[in-house]
Amino acid sequence: MSTITFWSPFSGTGSTSSALIGAYAMALQYRTRILLVNTGPVGSSTEAALPPKEIEDQGSAFTFEEGGWDAVERLHISGSLNKHNLRDYTKPLLKDRLDLLTGRINRLERTSQEHVETLKRLLDVANEYYDLVLLDADRTGTSAQILLDHADYVVVNLNQNMRDLEHFFEKIRPESMSDQKLHVVLNKYDPHSRATITNIRRRFRYKGSISVLPYTTGFLDAFNRRDAAAYLQLEGLSNNKDIRKGSFAASMAELARLIMDGAGMRTILKRLERGA
Repeated sequence: MSTITFWSPFSGTGSTSSALIGAYAMALQYRTRILLVNTGPVGSSTEAALPPKEIEDQGSAFTFEEGGWDAVERLHISGSLNKHNLRDYTKPLLKDRLDLLTGRINRLERTSQEHVETLKRLLDVANEYYDLVLLDADRTGTSAQILLDHADYVVVNLNQNMRDLEHFFEKIRPESMSDQKLHVVLNKYDPHSRATITNIRRRFRYKGSISVLPYTTGFLDAFNRRDAAAYLQLEGLSNNKDIRKGSFAASMAELARLIMDGAGMRTILKRLERGA
């Protein structure tokens, strides 16, 4: 139903981390089906934070030597890609909630136009089956501009570097993103910095959607040892009564809520629950 691109105009600001965090947060908190897509090489992007056993499955109906994206490309070229067979080439991360389409292994050269056509067909088909399709616009895969052009909603990843904030809010946003629906995430957030959400809103007269993901040693360590899935499930399933304001778990919940609202998904889910 909606394609969401996680993107940043600056390197090292956590687009991949927030894509993974957002995917698990929304999948755990809402009755929704999500596809997380790696448009780059296999093992890159969000795959780098997951244990190999999450990606490899000996009982799979196909060999992963081909790779999820490679299989989609082959099906697209043959004209047989559809909502009924797409899920056969994804890996389940959370049963009936969150699937992963792994990156490319096939090194055959494709033109940029062929890659774009595959992406467009993938998004058309995926949005027929999944409620949300998440793309990580990192610098190792498909052109970030292409992923932005095909997004219904953009999650912009920034940090508390005032020079970067000035460049985004004063140059990038008014010149190229003024009409896009977006949510701003401040990654590795330090609440003691003077660049707080309140001060950023005031300084740049920003009235849009914004939230934070605090610097969390536990998540960083889990990412590095490829155990982010287990860590995010534990945090995402925290009891609301036990969630401390400003904690990683609270930030996960807020990120999920704001993205779901921005993409219009909470309204749609409420209608479905009422049987409308």
